[in-house]
Amino acid sequence: PVVKMACTLSQEDVFSPAAWLERQQLYLQKTAQQLDQQAFDRGVEAIISAKRVLVHGKNASAALAQMLAFRLRRLGIHVQLLPSSGSELLEGLVQAEQDDLVVMFSFSKLSQEGRVILDHSKTAGYRTLAFVSRTCIPPAEQADISLFAYRGEEKEYHSMAAPTAVLDALVLAVTSRLGQRGTESLKRLQQLKTDYFPRG
Repeated sequence: PVVKMACTLSQEDVFSPAAWLERQQLYLQKTAQQLDQQAFDRGVEAIISAKRVLVHGKNASAALAQMLAFRLRRLGIHVQLLPSSGSELLEGLVQAEQDDLVVMFSFSKLSQEGRVILDHSKTAGYRTLAFVSRTCIPPAEQADISLFAYRGEEKEYHSMAAPTAVLDALVLAVTSRLGQRGTESLKRLQQLKTDYFPRG
């Protein structure tokens, strides 16, 4: 992390937030160019058709996992956050079964937890969806569905701007695909907020 931060800051004499944001725009463009529309559509369908969506995020990706779970839950989708690591992950993962979908974040490399999730899917029968930042992934490390987000060069600070944008696009597409079902869930949530937290 120190090296990545130093490499990123050394690109300019004085850090400029405007320049940084412009660089993120380029990363978003690269993401848009390389994002597989068919894989994206399969991801939307997998979320909608799943009996339950289990989400795993570790370290910086934990925030993305929380965001995805929060947004999907509001649409009435049954979502469960998996513990980030260790035996607690296994305790959560053992509940995953056929017709479930496990979403994971696997950017620079596949973590040990990611390997467990992919390997266990072979016997448990659940599907897997991974957010990735690599275009070349060995077959053994591939999820059923992969969604690409460009985060910058290998030795620089890796922003979550592009992955967050892809995540938001996925949620919006799911919302659109759900139609009335998603709208009704949001209406029920709004009514509960009005009833119990009118000033919230």
